[in-house]
Amino acid sequence: MNYFHQVKFSHANPGFPRIARRSLNDRRNQNGNILLLVLACSCLILVPLLMLAAQGGLYAIDRDRAKSAVEAAALVAANDLSRVIVNDPDFGYVSLSNYPPNGEATKAPDGEPLPVTSINTLVGTVRQLAILGHEIQNKWISELAEDDRESLQSTIDELNTALKSAVEPNNKGLQSKTLIDENTASKSGKAKRQKTVGSSFDQLEDNHGQKIQIERDVADFLKANLPPSLKLESLEIENGWLSSAARTAVPLPSPSNFAHVEKGQAVDNEYRAFVEVPFLDKSYTFAGVGKSSSLVSPADFCAADDDHINSIVKVKATFTRNSSFRHVLPFGLDAPGKIEFAAAAQPYSMEDNGPAGVMTMRFCGSTVQGMHTWSDLLEPSNFRDRMTMTYQSIGGDYPIDPLAKMRPSKLDSADGTSQQFAEHLYYWLRNGHLRPRVGAIMDMLSQRFQSRPNDLYAYEFKNDGSISRRVIAKSPFPPGVTSEGQVSTTVDTSTTAGLNPIIIFRNNVKRLGIDTGGKHAGQPIAGSPLNWCELPEYGGDDFIAGAVHKGRLATGLTLQNPLDAKSTFKGADGKTVSLQPRRSYYSGGLAVDIEIGGLVLPTEKMDTNTISLIKNGRGGYSHQ
Repeated sequence: MNYFHQVKFSHANPGFPRIARRSLNDRRNQNGNILLLVLACSCLILVPLLMLAAQGGLYAIDRDRAKSAVEAAALVAANDLSRVIVNDPDFGYVSLSNYPPNGEATKAPDGEPLPVTSINTLVGTVRQLAILGHEIQNKWISELAEDDRESLQSTIDELNTALKSAVEPNNKGLQSKTLIDENTASKSGKAKRQKTVGSSFDQLEDNHGQKIQIERDVADFLKANLPPSLKLESLEIENGWLSSAARTAVPLPSPSNFAHVEKGQAVDNEYRAFVEVPFLDKSYTFAGVGKSSSLVSPADFCAADDDHINSIVKVKATFTRNSSFRHVLPFGLDAPGKIEFAAAAQPYSMEDNGPAGVMTMRFCGSTVQGMHTWSDLLEPSNFRDRMTMTYQSIGGDYPIDPLAKMRPSKLDSADGTSQQFAEHLYYWLRNGHLRPRVGAIMDMLSQRFQSRPNDLYAYEFKNDGSISRRVIAKSPFPPGVTSEGQVSTTVDTSTTAGLNPIIIFRNNVKRLGIDTGGKHAGQPIAGSPLNWCELPEYGGDDFIAGAVHKGRLATGLTLQNPLDAKSTFKGADGKTVSLQPRRSYYSGGLAVDIEIGGLVLPTEKMDTNTISLIKNGRGGYSHQ
C-alpha cells in the first residue's frame, strides 16, 4: 500500500492529514501577507509619485500659460511703443513708425493733419542724400546732409527720452525742451539747437490723441488672459536694444554699388539695426523695427543707452499660483508657488507710402548753353552771380493771404545760383524720403531739357524708384506762392552764353514741423482741383497718377467734390472715411517751384528793369 493510501485509510495515525492541511493554510497566509505588503509599499511609493507627477503637470501647464501670456503681452507693449511720437523742431512729428497724415492729434496750424515720419526713414534718407552728394561731388548737398545728420542726433535723444518714459511705471511722460539759438545759423539755414533737456511733460499720446499707458495695457492684458490658477504679482517693463541681428524696414540704397555697407551692416538687403553703418566716417544708426511687431530673444536684450535707438521692449512678469492642491504633497514637499517669465519684442513700422510733393520748373525761354541738364545747373562755373536775395514768408501764404509779407531772412544763406539749385533739389529729395533710387536721381540729373520755350516740367517719384518728368500744359498750383514760414530766393545772374536770367526759387518744404514750418508745417501746397493728377489737362490720368502713388488707384480714396478745396474724401465703397487725410495726400502737392526767366539776349533797359525788380522785391516783396 502506498503512502497516499495510508494517509487516506489508516486509522493508526489520524492527525497526519490535519498537519498537512495546516501547512497549506500557512502557506496561503504567507502569500496573502506578502501581497498586502507589496500593495502597501506600492501605495507608499506610487501614490506620492503620482501626486508629484500630477503637480508637475499642473505646474508645466501653468508655466506654459504664463509664457504665452507674457509673450503676447510683450507684443502689446511693442505695439504701444510704436505709437509714441515726439514733436521735433527740425523734422516735425517723429516716431518708430511712419503714419499717414490723418491723425486727430497731429494737426498743423492750418487745421489739417500732418504725417508722422519714422526715425529710420529719416536716418536712411539723410544717409542716402549724403551718398548722393559724394557721388556727384556736390559740396552743397553733402553739407546739407551733414547738417541734417547732426540735427538727427538730438531727434534721436528726444525719441529715446519719450520711449523710456513710455515704459516707466505710472508713466506721466517726459517733455523734451529744446534750446534754440536764433542767432546761430547752420549751413541749411536752420537755427542751431542745443542738446535736448529732459523735463516733465504731459501724458504721452499717439497721433490720434489716445493716451499711451504701456504698463496699464500690459497688466490689463495679462489679468484678462491668465487662468484662475495664476495671479499677477509683479511686472517690470524696460526698453533697450539687441546684440543680435535685427531688421530696420529700410532698404539699402540702389543700385548696390551706392549702398556703401560692409559685412555685418545689412540683413536681407536692409540696413541692420543697432550697429554703426558709417559713411565717410560719419555715424548712422537705426532702430530695430519690422513690418509687424515680433518676438525677439530676451537673452539678446541689452538695457537702454545713449548709443542706440532703444526700440526693443522687454516684459518680465512674476505670477503667484493659486492652486489649493500644491500644498498637498508627501514628504513635506511643496509645489513651486511662483512663476517668473520674460519676453522681448520688436515694434512695427508702417510703410512710408504717402504721396510726396512735386517739383516744378519752368523756362520762360528756350534752354541755352550751360543749362541743358540739372548737372549744368549744379555747376558753379556756369553762372556769374550779381545779386542773390532770400526772403521768408510771414503772416500767411504770400501773396494769397492779405496780411502776408516777405522779409529778408536772417537764417537762410543766399550764396550763388548753383548752390540754390543744389539746396532746392536737396529739399525736394528729402521730402520724397527713400522713394527715389540713387541711380534714378543721377539719371534725372543727366536728362536733357527739351528745347521748346516755356515748358513746365513736373518732377515726381514713381513707385518703382525712378523719377517721372512730365511736361504739363498748365500748373494746378497757385502761381508764385510761398507758404508761411518758408523761403523764396531771387537770383540775378548771367550765364556763359551771355544771358542774364532772373531765377526765382520757392521752397515750401525746407522748414518742417509746427514750430518753424509755418501754418502748413513744411507740407506741400495742395493743388486745385484736388484730383489734378488724374485730369488730362494737367497731363494725367488714373494710371499715370497710380504710377506715382497718387489718385484713387493708389490711395483707395475718392473725392466728393474735387473743385471744392474743403471737399471730404470717401472710400472705395463711397462712404465718407472717418479719418480725413490732409488735402495734399491725394495728389501730392507743390514742394518746390523754380522759375527761370529772362532767357533772351539782354538790353540795357532790360538789365535796369532786372535790378529794379530785385531791389524792390519781386512781386511786391516787403522788406519789413
